[in-house]
Amino acid sequence: MSKTITGTPLPEITDQTRPFWDAANENKLVMQKCTRCGTVNFPPKPWCIECGSRDIPWTEVGPGGTVYSFTISRSVAMNWPDWDKQLPVILCLVDVDDGARMYAQVVDCAPEKIAIGMRLKATFAPIGDGVSIPKFVPADTA
Repeated sequence: MSKTITGTPLPEITDQTRPFWDAANENKLVMQKCTRCGTVNFPPKPWCIECGSRDIPWTEVGPGGTVYSFTISRSVAMNWPDWDKQLPVILCLVDVDDGARMYAQVVDCAPEKIAIGMRLKATFAPIGDGVSIPKFVPADTA
């Protein structure tokens, strides 16, 4: 397993997901957008989830989003060293303004402040050698 900065596992980067991770490492949020019907696809797929087209180039989307749903983890859910140091963790489903819905962690936010409908902005955190992950912060603090 690759060396991590944060003590958490690194994502498995495949040919299909590499453009997402390469963009995140450049502080950009990208998703696949169908050239036929305009549907934004996430997570990555080999074809459009709406019309089946395979013409779904990676497209940069804006960093803004809204909390669709969330949960707060106050205990270690998985047996991985150092995760307990990050508690509590706010995990959200984020409706990205120019994109699709994605899972993400919200950071720099007190658990009692998170709310459905809250405006967020993407930020990027290095988690390993040459690997960054998108996370979100409250838009009013970004």
